[in-house]
Amino acid sequence: MIIDPKTRLQEYSLKKYKILPIYKLISNTGPRHKPTFKIAVKLKDSKFVSAKGYSKKDAEQKAASLLLQEENI
Repeated sequence: MIIDPKTRLQEYSLKKYKILPIYKLISNTGPRHKPTFKIAVKLKDSKFVSAKGYSKKDAEQKAASLLLQEENI
């Protein structure tokens, strides 16, 4: 079973810190019909890692994936 990066990060954070990862909307740019979202995510003791996507969910998944790589999870 393939688990998406956001779910993996959430499970890791809950197991290790007993709290959810923190997501933050940094920006929402572009035309209404094709917006670009920039989302940042962090764990309890990490710095924010951000990513862009054409939906909030897409940006959150990319940011979670980057944080998983950076933290070697």
